[in-house]
Amino acid sequence: MPSKETAYDLAYTVVGLSLYLLALYKGRAWLSERIPSLLLMTGAALSAGSGFLVAAPHNYRWIDQLAGVSNLATYVVYSSITVCCAFYLLIVMLWKGASANTGSTATSETRRQAEVDRLRRAARWVAPLYTVLLLLMTVLFFAVELPTGEKPLDFDTTYAEHSTITAFLMVYQAGYGLGIWSMAYFAWRHSRRIEDRLLRTSLTCTAIGCIFVAMYGVLKIIAIVGINAGLPSMEPISNFIAPAAASVGGDIVLYGWVYSALKARRHRNQEFHALEILWRTVTRIDPGLILKNRVPRSEWGQQVMAVRRAGEIRDGQLSLRPWVSPDVVETARRMAEDQDLRPSQREALAAAAALRAALRAREEGTVPSPACDHLPGIEVPPHAERQHLILVGNYLHSALVDKVLAASR
Repeated sequence: MPSKETAYDLAYTVVGLSLYLLALYKGRAWLSERIPSLLLMTGAALSAGSGFLVAAPHNYRWIDQLAGVSNLATYVVYSSITVCCAFYLLIVMLWKGASANTGSTATSETRRQAEVDRLRRAARWVAPLYTVLLLLMTVLFFAVELPTGEKPLDFDTTYAEHSTITAFLMVYQAGYGLGIWSMAYFAWRHSRRIEDRLLRTSLTCTAIGCIFVAMYGVLKIIAIVGINAGLPSMEPISNFIAPAAASVGGDIVLYGWVYSALKARRHRNQEFHALEILWRTVTRIDPGLILKNRVPRSEWGQQVMAVRRAGEIRDGQLSLRPWVSPDVVETARRMAEDQDLRPSQREALAAAAALRAALRAREEGTVPSPACDHLPGIEVPPHAERQHLILVGNYLHSALVDKVLAASR
């Protein structure tokens, strides 16, 4: 193998395998949550990863030799990337529709169904468009009998003067540019106005990465047009600079997607830990509240466990109701106002203080008179209950709750 191909083998293989790992992660997340955008991300990562792996010169030559068709791997690479761009465009359509509904108080199931509906509407024109592009690419590529000999790095520049191959390349660049530039534009624009820091970072990385990836297409078009115009020195632009831009851009997009996924997972684990602390505190006094059936050790299992924990915590809070002092609740709400906490934080602080005071009163055998007839947080709507209990868990052993209990003694 020529030594100059070694760097391409290494770079394309690393990017391709990384995208496969991302596809595996997003696929597992989709199996847990059934969110359409996760499925599209899985498809985009899988198809892009396939394109990079096939483009590695060693794999490129192996596929050609196995199939007995010269430069068939070029068709496989470009088709895979075109499919990836179709997924990108579908993701943009979903996110664009979702951004128009920011701030909706709908339940997660309602939002998921709305996303499915948006996906169906987007697929009605994205799928036919990219199907036509792929059919055109197929017809144009196989309409030409190319000379024997693999061109893993310089296919475009070698055959750019062949009109049918030029048409094949331009059709590919049309689908490529539409998907990549749409993603770059939307991700950048949306990242400038979104408040969530994690999502903003992910979108910014996606936008910057897509600009690098899109420059691959721009440079390829410049090289193809230049070769057909008889301009010299187009090969380095097409064969070296353009692939380097695509590899760098792919790494940046990959980082943005992985960064957001890992950060989101860490955040979920922190929330579950807060819920677990609250659950252990509440069920310690009444182990009979705990359901005994097993839950699988997975992200989906953790979500099931969190829902179950929330119900058991509520049951425990209700069982402690006779021990809750209204004075503690009022003191907590007053201190929360002094601290300028948000209404949701005030209720969570009051609930945490009420719980600890009730546990203390129960251990001491001191029944408050009168008892609290309205538990804090009891009117939280179902879709906000989990976040409320997570806040309660975060406040449970805080210094602010210690101050509330000290002031209400």
